[in-house]
Amino acid sequence: MKPTVTVFIFLSLFGLNFSLYRKHIFVNEIMTWENAQKYCRKHHDDLSTVSKEEAQQLSTNPENNNAHFWIGLHMISNNLENWSWSGGEDQKIDYWDIRQPNDIAEQCGCVRRNTAKLHNVVCSLPLPFYCMEVFVPILVHQNKTWDESLNYCRQNYIDLVSLSSQINMEGVINNTITSQTAYVWTGLRFMVGHWFWVSGDNLQYKAWSTVGDPQCPARNLHCGALDRSRNIWQPKDCEEKLNFVCLRKP
Repeated sequence: MKPTVTVFIFLSLFGLNFSLYRKHIFVNEIMTWENAQKYCRKHHDDLSTVSKEEAQQLSTNPENNNAHFWIGLHMISNNLENWSWSGGEDQKIDYWDIRQPNDIAEQCGCVRRNTAKLHNVVCSLPLPFYCMEVFVPILVHQNKTWDESLNYCRQNYIDLVSLSSQINMEGVINNTITSQTAYVWTGLRFMVGHWFWVSGDNLQYKAWSTVGDPQCPARNLHCGALDRSRNIWQPKDCEEKLNFVCLRKP
């Protein structure tokens, strides 16, 4: 399974505020920027649009041994001050390394792994890269057990939501204001001695209600829910019936 990193981004379109759920997939193949873009658009949505926080998370991926990796950043109009994202997002670009960008011939953006800073390099440089997939979180106003929630999401949408970053957490909390239950089911599950996201997302970020994650939860507390009032995760009885958050494509 390819490692992924997931965050929320908040957009405004035609006066309506909504959140998109952005997942990054590491592709450990060496390509030019243009070929990486073609690969991502064929197999996923696009080359990754990456915030400063996301760059820091992606840089810790142990599968990436290269000093740099491609993201969806590229220069436009042959202007060192004018950069854009492959997917067209209005994502702030505020984490250039010192003296970067520095050469008008270097028109593609990558992240330097050991600093998580942006560098501009020639687009023909062969590097591994991150693709992204974008989803929309959907609060379901139905009371279901954890297993019922998982089945519902996978039958009607994509999957139960994962909360793998602080931005991600804040996005879900904002999305669940109208929830009819104090807790909402997430895709967090305990099996075979460890917690994991059913979507396969990274569990590096944690927001448990106690110090550290519950290594040995009671047998009836093997499903993870979001406590909306305290902004924390809580082990819950999987048979408890709660509202839940699914993911769907935009």
